[in-house]
Amino acid sequence: MSNELKAAVLDVDGTLYPGALGVELLRALMATGACHRPRAEGVLEVLRQYKQGAIDFPTMAARAYTLYAQALEGIRCDTVDALARKVWEEERSKLFGFVRPLVGLLRESGYWSVIISGSPQEMIQCVADELGISQACGALFTRRDGYYTGSVDLSSGALGEKSRIFDAVTRGQDVRLERCFALGDSITDSVLFERLGLPLAFEPEPALRVLAQQRGWAVATREDVLERTRMLLAAPVLGSSPRG
Repeated sequence: MSNELKAAVLDVDGTLYPGALGVELLRALMATGACHRPRAEGVLEVLRQYKQGAIDFPTMAARAYTLYAQALEGIRCDTVDALARKVWEEERSKLFGFVRPLVGLLRESGYWSVIISGSPQEMIQCVADELGISQACGALFTRRDGYYTGSVDLSSGALGEKSRIFDAVTRGQDVRLERCFALGDSITDSVLFERLGLPLAFEPEPALRVLAQQRGWAVATREDVLERTRMLLAAPVLGSSPRG
């Protein structure tokens, strides 16, 4: 039996869940008056500017994470942890219907699933716990002595970060990149898609859709993602060299 690790990297926002969990957490913080409201509103404004095409993705990510961290400054960490769990209880029913069957399919096919997504770790961990996935990484905001400092430790949704996170969580493992699967919907997934052998663009945003067409990556919708995944996992794999 091979000891090679077959990893499956799953995005959350826009992929497993039809929205952005980090935004839902931010809105809950604003509703309770727990965060710095002008900075929180700044995050939402930056996201609006990106959707309108006024700023590019790297600019959006840098500004949004910085403002998000500043909005959390001075808040007790346990307050945010508790609110994240409450938000998840309200949002968990919105997971796409294919999600649990997909996680089961990957498990049955011998894949080790890991969630890497751009929303805060406080929310992404809730998703991982829900789905029985042991490894998850979201955005990390600096904590000190039980409070948020206003700084960012990890901008997990910034371009290129998912690839670096993947390397960190699989370090020391015999990973065959051409046998690894990735599911995501945005340009932030593209660097990982370039490296892994089985990328699947889920209802991709325009920038990722263009890349998928150029690179020949498979594309799926919520209606056919399970079948598309089965086809990818069953396809013969070319080459057998581990990553160097």
